[in-house]
Amino acid sequence: MSRDVAIGKYLAALREQANLKQGELAKKLEWSSAVLSRVESGERPLSEDELDIILGGINTPDARRLKAILSRQWSQLPEPPLGDSDSDLLWEAEQTAQKIHALAEQPDVKQVFERRLVRYEEELSVAAERVLNKRYRAAFVGTIAVGKSTSICRVEGLELPSSKGMPSAVLETGGGGITICDVHVRRGPGYGLIIEPCTEDEIRQHVMDFANSLLAPPAAAQTDDDESNAGAPGISREVDRALRSMTGLRRRRAEKKPDGSIFPALDQARLLAEAFPDAKALTVEVLSRMELHKRDRRDIWHSDAASEPALEWLQETFEKVNNGRHPEFTVPKRIEIVVPTTILRDDSVSVTLVDTRGIDDLAARADLEQHFDDSHTVVLLCSLFPQAPATQVRQLLTRAKEGGVRTLETHSAIVALARAGEALAVKFEGQPAETSEEGYELKAEEIQLKLHPLGLTNLPVAFFNAAEDPPEQLRTFILARINVVRESHRAALREIIEGAKNLLANYAEEQSRETLLAAARRLALWLDENADLSSAGMRNVHESLISATSAAHWKTIYATVARKGAWPNLDYAHQLSHGARRIATQVLEPKLLGFQTIAQSVLIDDELTEAHGLVRQAMRLLEDAFDNIVRTVQLVGESIHTDELREDTNFWQESSADRGTGYKDRFTGRNRQWFEVRHRGEGETRVMKVVEQKWQESVGALRDLLPQADGATRQRKTA
Repeated sequence: MSRDVAIGKYLAALREQANLKQGELAKKLEWSSAVLSRVESGERPLSEDELDIILGGINTPDARRLKAILSRQWSQLPEPPLGDSDSDLLWEAEQTAQKIHALAEQPDVKQVFERRLVRYEEELSVAAERVLNKRYRAAFVGTIAVGKSTSICRVEGLELPSSKGMPSAVLETGGGGITICDVHVRRGPGYGLIIEPCTEDEIRQHVMDFANSLLAPPAAAQTDDDESNAGAPGISREVDRALRSMTGLRRRRAEKKPDGSIFPALDQARLLAEAFPDAKALTVEVLSRMELHKRDRRDIWHSDAASEPALEWLQETFEKVNNGRHPEFTVPKRIEIVVPTTILRDDSVSVTLVDTRGIDDLAARADLEQHFDDSHTVVLLCSLFPQAPATQVRQLLTRAKEGGVRTLETHSAIVALARAGEALAVKFEGQPAETSEEGYELKAEEIQLKLHPLGLTNLPVAFFNAAEDPPEQLRTFILARINVVRESHRAALREIIEGAKNLLANYAEEQSRETLLAAARRLALWLDENADLSSAGMRNVHESLISATSAAHWKTIYATVARKGAWPNLDYAHQLSHGARRIATQVLEPKLLGFQTIAQSVLIDDELTEAHGLVRQAMRLLEDAFDNIVRTVQLVGESIHTDELREDTNFWQESSADRGTGYKDRFTGRNRQWFEVRHRGEGETRVMKVVEQKWQESVGALRDLLPQADGATRQRKTA
């Protein structure tokens, strides 16, 4: 957007806030409405005098401030859009960054102070970007059939009247296993759907899974520990349903005729499998029936001229795309529901509500756990009211803590979704709750007790009954959590600005101040004692994987075997990456906590007040280093043994051929053999090599930040 367009749009917004119509303001200014219209559209640039005239005509506090805002010269940080609620804070950061940069460029700055100045520049840039970014996500995570889709539709008014009393949600709901992929609800120019399709390789893999599921003998797949689930494994019910719709390979249930005879069930897909008993041939046949070349549409919008109401159209179109019944769309990887209304009814931020795929078996999935690392995502961990917090939710929280996530209490929350009468059924000393509010309070105490072993008793908790509670209740809670995250970003930027200002104000004195050296010696002593990681104990990198295979349903295991460890619900690379991240956290978290303890002892020492800025900067550096190391190690973990495993044909063939009683135990044993005997210690060695290298780099960067008695003046080369 050009500057003229931005100014014009903001002037129009200021005029509307002042309750002035365009014609009224034009008459007041003695301008024509056409000229003012061109100004507000950005077609006509304004001179300074003309801008003053318009602002004087609007004459509101925001209008009077605009001239000063437009005069700001930005050089170090991105300029915020006009009207940004944090523009003053960001301008303060910009002014501080300009002064820091100018001082760092002076030739006589000692190296230790130059490093602090450069570090402040980096910190200001990162922290300002977080404050500037007003795009947030609220990710609903939970088991299938917990009520995520219903709650989202209730909060946003995406509902239609129903003869059953409870409104019908626009997003398709049911008994679980309905939504084929993540669904994002966001604001846009109108009602519509935008689809990110699966890639050709992903679709081919889905079809191969479908073909294998049709060809696998159900009886052979049966195991002793779950006879009720006998059947062919390897494909989710959502994808199975979509592929059948796209290919016309329907299933028909058995029916009883009036004369008492039974009309047998018919599965056209299995009949096709009988005609194509080879998996590759069957895959090719199914792909040809999908006619993917015709399924190239990526978005669809409701027309104002359409006779069908927008929400009815949205409900019907989503149901078709989600189930593979729309002839122009392929298998979706993500569906965006676009609505013209402001999400959560708050214009100060742009919020996307994310309806994640429900947890059907293992909670430890990459698509869910990635949300914990996003600085602009609030993770709403949903549970059925009686189960809150559900076992799967506690598993996710446990893994997040093991993986070094330090923002759970600001970026996560428990949401207990209640049904009719459940809150009143909660008892205290044998007596049921008298009101739903009392039931919620009693349940909150129970939830805190369950979270105590995780050290997360301060995790926020919300309750919501979509059938009875007003949508404002959940909407307000989500906004409150987003505002907590926003305020944490602001607080971090304010702390950096304050430290930088103190350094600038006391620069000439601090170059020789003994208090800095005294504080630095205490921190350096800790570094001397904690730089070495060689004696640190650690777990095995494959422990997360073994835990997952032990807990997984046998169909999930068969599915990942068919894909050589790449099934999304049991992905070897993801499990190993978590194992690597857990090792890094186990080794480094005690170090970080120890340093924070030493730093806090300096911060409460009044005799070292002048060094508090240095100590806070050092603490931020090590905290950032910790976060970066665990995430770097996570990426390293994704590649640990992945290639060797996928190329180990014998391992996968043996796992695929195995069947019957005790299969899961044998499969887990086969994995242990692979990691603990054939490749013993290799993964752990690779992980620790990266951890030690990155830790030494971080310790070195921290040492460079601390002043020393013999710090030398930097010698700048001149041309």
